[in-house]
Amino acid sequence: MIPDIYSASDYAGLSSKNLTAYYGYEVTDENDEWCFEAKFNNEIIKIPSSKLGVKDKFDCTECLLRGISLVMMKYKLTP
Repeated sequence: MIPDIYSASDYAGLSSKNLTAYYGYEVTDENDEWCFEAKFNNEIIKIPSSKLGVKDKFDCTECLLRGISLVMMKYKLTP
């Protein structure tokens, strides 16, 4: 299976067998802040853009990659 990778000016995402990750306007928190969201191991992890440590919260590709990196540092993916 080849992962599906997509991006536009206001979102970016990755969809694969064991991980789905998204950053953009469709996922927000209670303050209407854009968030990174990952789904894996029957869990959903949501990180607001202000916690990603990026310079530009509208650089969706960087925010997606930073979010994936943070998740990979903290969690193990299991099939």
